[in-house]
Amino acid sequence: MMMEEGYKIKEAPVCPHCKQVMEKMDSRHLDWGTTFLWVCYNNDCTLFKKGWKHMMDTMGQLVSYRFMITPDNGSTGVIPAFSLEYVQSQGSSRNRYMQSDDPDEGGDED
Repeated sequence: MMMEEGYKIKEAPVCPHCKQVMEKMDSRHLDWGTTFLWVCYNNDCTLFKKGWKHMMDTMGQLVSYRFMITPDNGSTGVIPAFSLEYVQSQGSSRNRYMQSDDPDEGGDED
C-alpha cells in the first residue's frame, strides 16, 4: 500500500469545473491503487449536472460522474455517481428511455 507522504497531491485541490474544494474519498477497496481519491462532491458542479443528460443520451444510463484526481500522480478523470433521488424523479415510465411493462401502453414510439 502506498504511503500518503509520497503522494503528489497532498492538500485538497479545487475542482476546475466549479471551483469548490474537493474532498477525500476512501478508495482502499476500489482498484485505483491509492488509499483515497480527491473527488468533487458539489451537486451544483457543472460537470456533475451535465453528466446526467450526457450519460442518458449516449449510454441510456441513469448515472452521472464526478471530477476526481488521483493523489499519487495527479492524474484527473471522472468517477461514476449514482443518486436514488435522480432515479426516482427521472426513472419513471414518462421518461422517454423507459418502456412501460403494460402491453396496452405500447411504450414510447419516438
